[in-house]
Amino acid sequence: MKAIPWEVDSKKFSSAYVAGFLDGDGSIVATLESRPERRRFPYRVRLKINFTQHSRHAQLIEKLQNFLGGIGSIRIVSSHNLVELVVQKREEVEAILRQLLPHIILKERQVKLMLEAIAIYKKSKVNVRSSLMEKEFEAIVKIVKAIRSLNSHTGGKKLFDPVTTFRMSERAVEMF
Repeated sequence: MKAIPWEVDSKKFSSAYVAGFLDGDGSIVATLESRPERRRFPYRVRLKINFTQHSRHAQLIEKLQNFLGGIGSIRIVSSHNLVELVVQKREEVEAILRQLLPHIILKERQVKLMLEAIAIYKKSKVNVRSSLMEKEFEAIVKIVKAIRSLNSHTGGKKLFDPVTTFRMSERAVEMF
């Protein structure tokens, strides 16, 4: 079946429209990536947002990226006929989420949790490098787990047990 051609009118884009897009065809993702070469915290926290569409609507994703100030990168997943805008720089994720938060309905809790995690990172920043303390890292891991539990398709993957990766206080262990 041939797709019907259509023109995307970027003048109709608004924060409310983009928030609805994120609620429906977007995702708020928090993952932990193994980084064994790191001594202090052998896991890297990845916070990102995705806007996904069928590849026939690639023009919509391009205009969405332009509306958001050209941030993120467009990725084509040809095996699934998908195109997605992926934003993973913390500053950009924060800016988008703050802009969309007043209009988000379904994913409001995930947005607030992600902003909370970003705030922890910002508070612990010294010069250019992050200087997270163990309790701050534990708080971020807890937020990652909360976001994952709110998302419907985490793929059944188990989140690592942070107790086995670094020493935590008794109180922190109880939180997990």
